[in-house]
Amino acid sequence: MASASTSTHEGIYDVFLSFRGETRYHFTDHLYSALRDNGVHTFRDDEELERGDVIAPGLLKAIEQSRISIVIFSENYAQSRWCLDELVKIIECMTERKQIVLPVFYHVDPSHVRKQMGSYGEAFAYHEKDADLKKREKIQKWRTALTETSNLSGWHLLDNQSESNVIKEITDKIITRLNPRSLYVGKNIVGMNIRLEKLLSLINIDSNDVCFVGICGLGGIGKTTIAKALYNKISNQFQGASFLANVRENSEKHSDILQLQRQLLDDIEKGKNRKISNVHEGMDAIKKVLSLGRVLVVLDDVDNFEQLKHFAGEHDWFGPGSRILITTRNKHLLHVHGVDKYHEIEELNSEEALQLFSLYAFKPNCHQEDYEDLPDRIVKYAKGLPLALRVLGSHLCERTPSEWESELHKLEREPIQEIQNVLKISYDGLDRTQGEIFLDIACFFKGQDKDFVSRILDGCDFYAESGFSVLCDRCLITILDNKIHMHDLIQQMGWHIVREQNPEKPGKWSRLWEREDVFRVLTRYEGTEAIKGIFLDMSTSKQLQFTTEAFKMMNDLRLLKVHQDANYDSAVKYWTLAGLFEMHLSQVHFCRDFKFPSQELRYLHWDGYPLESLPSNFYAENLVELNLRCSNIKQLWETELFKKLKVINLSHSQHLNKIPNPSSVPNLEILTLEGCRFTFDSPHETLELLTNFFSLILIGCINLESLPRSIYKLRRLTTLCCGGCKNLRSFPEIMGNMEKLRKLDLDNTAIVKLPSSIEHLKGLEYLDLSNCKDLITIPQSICNLTSLKFLNFDFCSKLEKLPEDLKSLKCLQKLYLQDLNCQLPSVSGLCSLKVLNLSESNVTDKGILINICHLSSLEELYLNNCNLMGEIPSEVCQLSSLKELDLSWNHFSSIPASISQLSKLKALGLSHCRNLLQIPELPSTLQFLDAHNSHFTLSSPSSFLPSSFSEFQV
Repeated sequence: MASASTSTHEGIYDVFLSFRGETRYHFTDHLYSALRDNGVHTFRDDEELERGDVIAPGLLKAIEQSRISIVIFSENYAQSRWCLDELVKIIECMTERKQIVLPVFYHVDPSHVRKQMGSYGEAFAYHEKDADLKKREKIQKWRTALTETSNLSGWHLLDNQSESNVIKEITDKIITRLNPRSLYVGKNIVGMNIRLEKLLSLINIDSNDVCFVGICGLGGIGKTTIAKALYNKISNQFQGASFLANVRENSEKHSDILQLQRQLLDDIEKGKNRKISNVHEGMDAIKKVLSLGRVLVVLDDVDNFEQLKHFAGEHDWFGPGSRILITTRNKHLLHVHGVDKYHEIEELNSEEALQLFSLYAFKPNCHQEDYEDLPDRIVKYAKGLPLALRVLGSHLCERTPSEWESELHKLEREPIQEIQNVLKISYDGLDRTQGEIFLDIACFFKGQDKDFVSRILDGCDFYAESGFSVLCDRCLITILDNKIHMHDLIQQMGWHIVREQNPEKPGKWSRLWEREDVFRVLTRYEGTEAIKGIFLDMSTSKQLQFTTEAFKMMNDLRLLKVHQDANYDSAVKYWTLAGLFEMHLSQVHFCRDFKFPSQELRYLHWDGYPLESLPSNFYAENLVELNLRCSNIKQLWETELFKKLKVINLSHSQHLNKIPNPSSVPNLEILTLEGCRFTFDSPHETLELLTNFFSLILIGCINLESLPRSIYKLRRLTTLCCGGCKNLRSFPEIMGNMEKLRKLDLDNTAIVKLPSSIEHLKGLEYLDLSNCKDLITIPQSICNLTSLKFLNFDFCSKLEKLPEDLKSLKCLQKLYLQDLNCQLPSVSGLCSLKVLNLSESNVTDKGILINICHLSSLEELYLNNCNLMGEIPSEVCQLSSLKELDLSWNHFSSIPASISQLSKLKALGLSHCRNLLQIPELPSTLQFLDAHNSHFTLSSPSSFLPSSFSEFQV
């Protein structure tokens, strides 16, 4: 059963057998074999004592090192002084060490043992014969030990009983007592039960398959703790169990691996001390031994594939029903090893985190109210990481609120080393480029779009996709919705690594991201060649001048960003619309002869760049992305060649009058000119040179009147956004297939018609023509765009006719036809349609409404202000997928009673329906009803409002 290290009192043996030789070769031998076969590490003097030991001291030590003693009282037990001395020691260990003692009365009367009668009385008469005073004191200890032992609960084996049945009872009792739930899990374990339930469900212990289960998560999240708790809970259901702790730390050398293999075998074989001389012999022994039974093996904190290979090579190493649990920070090795299932440990929620922190931070009589919101702020800092909560709680315990406040400020710059040491283990396993990627993300790119970051890092020759994969596997980052996320404490660990490069001199750090550090380095000219990236937030009014001298030594600068806070974009749009844009001045100024610092520059982002062009000495051979939002730039360059440049963003650069010639940026992928006032003076016939170009953003370019006729040559173009180009009156003919284009945004333009050649946009999924007030006709060929998912004609007030064959758009999911004066087409064939907006359009023809009612996939239907009168057709209630229905501002008088059959409906709009007389019983799923300014009565007030209701407006 449990190994020595798992015992609460560090026992070496599970059971010590005390017996007289007369039982050695039958009952005691059979009991000993049964215990050993069931994994109980049992001491029996004829096998366990090493040759040369003095018998008495060896026996006494063995008793002390055992967890349970079984005393077999046989007919002649009391005749042996050795047995009686053992018994005295056993009772002493029971009293002082809380050892368990179990008596077996083997064909003797327990009362004879208790009162020293019968053969026990005869034995004591012999012992007392001619005994001196010293021996009489010893005899009295024997008597006391016999009396105490015989008063304990045990087994009485009679002549008519089966020995095998009694031995099974004893063995089962021992196994229950030795159930290895003594792995120390620790106190104050919060949130354990629900996490254990998830794991138990995952491992499906009743299944007879061999199952490898990975438990992963970042350092300090509680992987080992939950593995121990699970081991304690289920290990008694296996024939053998072993918990190998700290495999990573204990596998640094071959001899360490060999010792772990021996421990694994010893745990499973219950102390047989199998001799193995090398790792490969150990692997073979593990396979042979573990394949014979149902075993539980936990490999804790594994960090490479070789470790798994040495202890749990293949499924066929284990007997049916075995479970192998692996805790690790590296998810990749779980996949490589072919684990069947894996579970990622989640952070504690805010309530659990506060509970755990409070258990460590506050003594029972502490006045917690004196600390106001400080515990919440600490919990917010720890972000649900149990290690951090425990360490911080212990660290702040019995300190005053002012000390807590001071510590919080300190943590912003100096994290607690104990936490950092645990988290940094994952970083230490990274190679050079992976480490660079991690530090760039921690200092600059947390929360950013994965494709954007990947582009920059690949430009630095860092192999971003491979690096992201490793960082995800090591739980250092996660990627959700294509955004890169990082735990706050992991990010702080990254900051700490950079600062530790030279704690007192930020000019020797590899990265600068905090305003104070950047200002110090630039104003004191402390920059060195160590600096690889600078991100400067200029949201405050503090002024700064960039000088060549300040950047002189930064020969390896890769990343330079001068930016405003998150509200900058919305503010710029407001300034632009209000005509106040020129009031915004940059807080960064150049000296007259400023020279950009590095030939290694890959990323240049400068909000409000003050010059009209890039300096003539600007070296951009390696530049990947150029972002000069809201700049004074007029033109970028004349003839320079930028081979590696992939992204140009000049949005809201009001003075821009000329865009780069495509031949100067042959690998350009994204061009963003939102809010600029340039025009295409002459069509660029060299557009076909942009073989990688996929995104052109021209939103709000109010001077733009036409697009280049050769735009169709952009074969890889996926996104074209011209919304808000109010003077754009025409769309060019598509002279060839542009099958890559997915999104075409022409809303709020002056376009009058679309060319019939639009049908060449075979891959188009999104087409927005809303608010095109001059749009008159739509070509029938639009119905050949069979990939369309989104189509918007809202507020196209001059539109004379819509194509009749819209039902050909089999993939269409959202169709917006609000405020149209033309006749509405049939939509009955749109089998994928989920959203239909007909608000403020003429739906007086009930046939149209009935056709709509055949759209079984429809989830949202907007019919507000559609001049609906009389009764709403009952066919509406056939829309089985409907979740939202808006019938506001209409003139109907009744709703079909069958509306209660809309089993997915959550929101219903009935406001300003003044002719509505009555509302029937509503669906039980309804959560929101807007019926203000309507004058209805309730058909059944008691059942009118479903229990799911969250909002009701009348």
